[in-house]
Amino acid sequence: SNARLASRGAPRRAAASGRAPTVASAVPKGSKVLVVGSTGGVGQLVVAKLLDAGYVVRAVTRDLDAARGLFGSQSDGPNLELRVADLRDADALAASGICVGVDAVVSCVGTTAFPSARWRDDNGPERTDFVGVRNLVNAVEAQSPGRCKRFVLVSSIGVERTSQMPFLILNLFGVLKHKRAGELALMKSGVPFTVLRPGRLTDGPYTSYDINTLLKATSGTRRAVDLVEGDTLTPEETSRIAVADCAVASLGTQLAENRAFCLGTREGTGPGNDEGEWEKLFASA
Repeated sequence: SNARLASRGAPRRAAASGRAPTVASAVPKGSKVLVVGSTGGVGQLVVAKLLDAGYVVRAVTRDLDAARGLFGSQSDGPNLELRVADLRDADALAASGICVGVDAVVSCVGTTAFPSARWRDDNGPERTDFVGVRNLVNAVEAQSPGRCKRFVLVSSIGVERTSQMPFLILNLFGVLKHKRAGELALMKSGVPFTVLRPGRLTDGPYTSYDINTLLKATSGTRRAVDLVEGDTLTPEETSRIAVADCAVASLGTQLAENRAFCLGTREGTGPGNDEGEWEKLFASA
């Protein structure tokens, strides 16, 4: 499809500009995965599911106490390391060394589409969805050159449809524009990527859960997943649980490499954490 050619062409365009793409492979269990936005609604689920799948996790937060409260006794375990960093500050990010020795990255950062309390202290869309993501991509290239096999970026549907309704309204304050700019910073870098574009997020955030309870979180009967390459799907909703499952599953397959997918959830039985079922979805997307 044209969407597939466009997304898979990104590393070739990077190579044409003099930046050869990394030769990537799937990220095996036991690898170290950096998760940013780790205490957010999707990020907390990603951390829990990565640990459950057998990965080693370095979870980055701006609030260490909040992370310790969320992840509980696992915070001091051998497979979970908590680190503090602010992606918006490139110099501080470089000094933090959070990307040293990581085999993969999952970015779950984001803010609200319209002005809200979350925009305080310079947390608007430009600084969060573009500047922070761009700085993180640069840090990965500088601190783990050639090592990072996959960078999974959780973005949003509509980033390529900002002139169409309802995305015209959603983008009034630039959130989709800046998410797309963050995507392009990643796609042009040469770091192997997977971009996930969910719709309106449901299920969570589970602010009072510990990591074991997070694994038991369910999206009820609305577990069926629609996964389509590009930005053509307009789902009514997308479960955060499915987004987290998709992010973890994408690390294990080359079928998700250098591709961007929109995803939604609906009534029915879904793939859950079944890697084989996700493999089929990536193959047919």
